[in-house]
Amino acid sequence: MRLTVLGSGTAAANPRRGAPGYLVEAGAETLLVDCGAGTLDRLLRAGGDAHRIDRVIFTHHHMDHFGEIGHLLFAARLPGHGRRRPLTLAGSAPLLAAFRALQQVFGHWLAPDTFPLTLHDLDEGPLAGAGVRVAGYPVAHIPSSRALRLEEEGGAVLALSGDTDSCDGVVAAARDADLFVCEASFPEGGKQPGHLVPSEAGELARRAGARRLLLSHFYPECDAADMAAPAAAAFGKPVALAADGMVVEVVAATPEPAR
Repeated sequence: MRLTVLGSGTAAANPRRGAPGYLVEAGAETLLVDCGAGTLDRLLRAGGDAHRIDRVIFTHHHMDHFGEIGHLLFAARLPGHGRRRPLTLAGSAPLLAAFRALQQVFGHWLAPDTFPLTLHDLDEGPLAGAGVRVAGYPVAHIPSSRALRLEEEGGAVLALSGDTDSCDGVVAAARDADLFVCEASFPEGGKQPGHLVPSEAGELARRAGARRLLLSHFYPECDAADMAAPAAAAFGKPVALAADGMVVEVVAATPEPAR
């Protein structure tokens, strides 16, 4: 499984960091997790192709995670530049309700007739595909918020917290994950409700038994702070910081030999 960080920032403008977006290549599929402003441009710069995405999975429908889905679908139906292969959008029931409301506003521009568009409610069960399974776990942010767990068949496990405060749902999503991508929106001492600081992210990763921790979703003030050390102290292992364009290979744990 391969993860490419397309956006490690937030809704706040930051020349170093775009709005949240992650490209995941797992099994025989290409997935996009969240789709904030500028995601499609950064996808192209990373060598990706929006028309090759099989599924778009959303953590929630705040605009920095959801706002560019209209652009993606609008571009997908342009004559001579559109797509033909099926596309699935997945998220919580409240998120899909928000998407359907968006379709009511924009009509046929967001209801393409050149390719099959399927909506999958993660609250009704995991989404299974060609070698990768995606499940959603309710977390403490807004009603549509779900942490995601991506399990490659016979391979690695990737968890993404989305936006969240400390809660058991995050721990469940990241249980024994080979890589846990966790938000750390603010530096230590800057705690805001509905978000995490690094020490909280590290503690959640420790509770989950995650193998590796990658912090992301940084507001601009994080760039001048030590984000890694407090998280590593709570996690008990080294911690990496996400950056736009970063590529991470997610490798399954090797079973320990029997004694």
